[in-house]
Amino acid sequence: MAPPPVGAGDGLHPGLAEPRTKEDWFGYVFYEPPSRPLLPPYEVYLAMDEDDAERRRLNRSRNRYHSALVLAWTPAVRRFETEITELLAANEMAPPGARLGLLIDGPPTVGKSTLVKMIARKFEQELREDFPERFDPDRLGDYVPVVYISLTDQVTPKQISLAIARYLNVPTSGTKDTIDDRVLTALTACGTQLIIFDDLHFLDCSFKEGRASNDHIKFLANHAPCTIIGTGVDLENSPLLSEGGPAVPRRHSGRTRTPAPAAAGDVRTQTAGRFSRQELAPFALDSDDGILQWVGVIRSLERSLALYRHEEESLTRRHWRYLHERTDGSIAGLHALIRRSAVRAVQQGTEAITREVMDSIVLSYAHERAYAKVTELKSRRTARTAKQKRDDKRAAADGSA
Repeated sequence: MAPPPVGAGDGLHPGLAEPRTKEDWFGYVFYEPPSRPLLPPYEVYLAMDEDDAERRRLNRSRNRYHSALVLAWTPAVRRFETEITELLAANEMAPPGARLGLLIDGPPTVGKSTLVKMIARKFEQELREDFPERFDPDRLGDYVPVVYISLTDQVTPKQISLAIARYLNVPTSGTKDTIDDRVLTALTACGTQLIIFDDLHFLDCSFKEGRASNDHIKFLANHAPCTIIGTGVDLENSPLLSEGGPAVPRRHSGRTRTPAPAAAGDVRTQTAGRFSRQELAPFALDSDDGILQWVGVIRSLERSLALYRHEEESLTRRHWRYLHERTDGSIAGLHALIRRSAVRAVQQGTEAITREVMDSIVLSYAHERAYAKVTELKSRRTARTAKQKRDDKRAAADGSA
């Protein structure tokens, strides 16, 4: 196994950025989050002066550790792992043009990007264990089983090919056809088995370039010997899967535009015939199973905390419903709230994540807006209940009179 990339040491910033090259991806594959700090006895910690360098180092290491709390392997993650693993196996030696892909559709902040990266990382780690000779540094040419591309706003076909070319360190000069040829040759030479296109909703298929990008995804699915996985928001209603129906204005990057009408009879794109679509939804508390899954995620995060005075499983037992209301069932929101609360508990000296600490955290605008609606609804219900009790009491008093 190759050594971790330069810059992974404690002396440099240890965090991860979105992979843009195979070297970035290798860094993600090899990345190990900060280990849990060894805490001295609480009395020893309290005896340290607040300006003491040892105390600052300990708190800084705890903050780094808390900031790296990772997404648990939830049932949803394992379900998609099974789907992707099966697709990879079914596509491995499939004839050209017959490889099926998967689209993971869902609202923002439910963890789609994190999910596919986790699964792809595990896939490559297992390949490195099972076939170490493929990754031998003396091997002629790189073995790059995973290509991860995060799409940008209003991406064009050439930009897609350029992104793959840069990822694989392929020359980017020349025409689109020239770059396409280089990319296909490189994907084959590198033994790439999995291509991930994150944020596919940036393919605005209501425009000429957008539809061309859609066709380009199909082109890659036809000619690249790879399994393609895509993620995005509201993919079901995007022209990526359906070009039929009336032209409906769509808001994109702050501008409202009207898509061009589809050609007569062209109801479904060829992408719809090659890709299955599955949803990743926020956690719901509408069943016992849903509640148990949500509570399980909270428990896994809570058990990882490095705080002196946090009551064991207090979040899991007492605040699981509050955490759902605060985050609207979003895994990203839950992680953000617990990470921020843990850092604040260290900085303020409470050494515990309490309701008061969590209430003091301001999450994203979308999460705060959703929570405001929940609290307003609960206030109205409480007011109606109180009014009903007053009316019942008044009626009972009138009856007795």
